[in-house]
Amino acid sequence: MAPSTKPPSGFRDFLPGEVRLRNHVFGVIEEVYRSYGFEQLDTPAMERLDTLLGKYGEEGDQLLFKVLMRGDKLTRALEADEVRDTDLCDMGLRYDLTVPLARVYAQSRNEFPRIFKRFQIAPVWRADRPQKGRFREFYQCDVDIVGSTSMTVEAEVTSALAEILERLNFEGFRIHVNHRKVLSALMDVAGVGTDDHAVVLGTLDKMDKIGLDGVRGELDAMGLDAAAISLLTDQLPQVDERGDRTVAAFNAEMLDKLEARLGANADGAAAIADLRRLLELASVSR
Repeated sequence: MAPSTKPPSGFRDFLPGEVRLRNHVFGVIEEVYRSYGFEQLDTPAMERLDTLLGKYGEEGDQLLFKVLMRGDKLTRALEADEVRDTDLCDMGLRYDLTVPLARVYAQSRNEFPRIFKRFQIAPVWRADRPQKGRFREFYQCDVDIVGSTSMTVEAEVTSALAEILERLNFEGFRIHVNHRKVLSALMDVAGVGTDDHAVVLGTLDKMDKIGLDGVRGELDAMGLDAAAISLLTDQLPQVDERGDRTVAAFNAEMLDKLEARLGANADGAAAIADLRRLLELASVSR
């Protein structure tokens, strides 16, 4: 039987015309990022496995492409009484571009300015079962600012993103923003233990994959009661239900509802204030 000429499942070939189009898009993105003062960073396709593990939650760790040890190291590992896959691997393909950034910054922070603005356009890999519109290898066009918690920084990032989309002639697009501390506060109010935060966040993040009912089902299987599940999920569908309201009115209403759900939680209140400030700055910058 002749070998297949197709690429592995979840991977793609890009023919010359597609490469030209992709390079044009990447060129626009890079030009805008540089105009905002971001500098390009490059990192290896592979990272040490201990750098990657534990950064994405249990489900994310399972999606890492792990690389087997080689030579004598692999032979010694195979001789152990109990062997796990992580005992046989010492590296993995990068899952995203954020963990490599954190590693480089921790290693070389004295070589960077106090506020470091970086971008990176590069492929990442995930050992996921390919579904429609999803791939095991794809590009991320990452942009981050390290060294400041000011909402001015976040407004700059969102403004750069909006300019890119406009330069590429997208119309009617939306930029969704969130705040990790809002989610953490919601989980605290819902009674989710700190140790379970990462797992719950991973489930909420699967909204696009499994739908609202699927998310609620997984949260129920974790043992969360109906009130906690309602607190965490009732607002999720509303992000696409703006209707005739202006963007500003819709955003204000969403934040008011979140604020009411969080009650007296101090971290949550601070995070809501951050989001209000971000939206204020974003409206001025545009």
